[in-house]
Amino acid sequence: MEFMKKIEEISKIVGSTASSTYNTVADKSGKLIEETKLKLAISDKEADIEKIYQEMGKTVYDMYKNGEDVGKAFTKECKKIDKDNKDISDMNTKILYNKGVRVCAVCGEIIPVESTFCQNCGEKQKPVKLKVDKKGSKKEEEKNEDKVCPTCGQICEGKAKFCAKCGYQFDK
Repeated sequence: MEFMKKIEEISKIVGSTASSTYNTVADKSGKLIEETKLKLAISDKEADIEKIYQEMGKTVYDMYKNGEDVGKAFTKECKKIDKDNKDISDMNTKILYNKGVRVCAVCGEIIPVESTFCQNCGEKQKPVKLKVDKKGSKKEEEKNEDKVCPTCGQICEGKAKFCAKCGYQFDK
């Protein structure tokens, strides 16, 4: 009988411990789920704030482009954007040039790089001048700045003063 009483007491202790453990785990799980939900909500709010920052920056830049005064600090940053946009444009020009094409400055049509006139709108095209990284040597710069003769469309070396095909003088 005493053996059964001890088993009964142990059962009550085990049951009580199991119940307590379950309540603790359930409580911690609930808190963990709540924490995860709160962290997701915080992340969403941070993303919203980042989007607002970007919109604010775009608004300031648009004001700057429209000639409005945006203050000294913002003007400095806007000029950095202008420089980066110019660099992007130069890189896109080089990509097209490497494919043997360019964009007509008047109508935006893609035309062969050696074209003297646009095949779409008929406008005369200026020679293509490519910017080279300043990291390269002078000889590499001269070699990479090819020119397109506006008279005959011949591609000439960047250092050329005259077109090898028709004699057009580049540096007038």
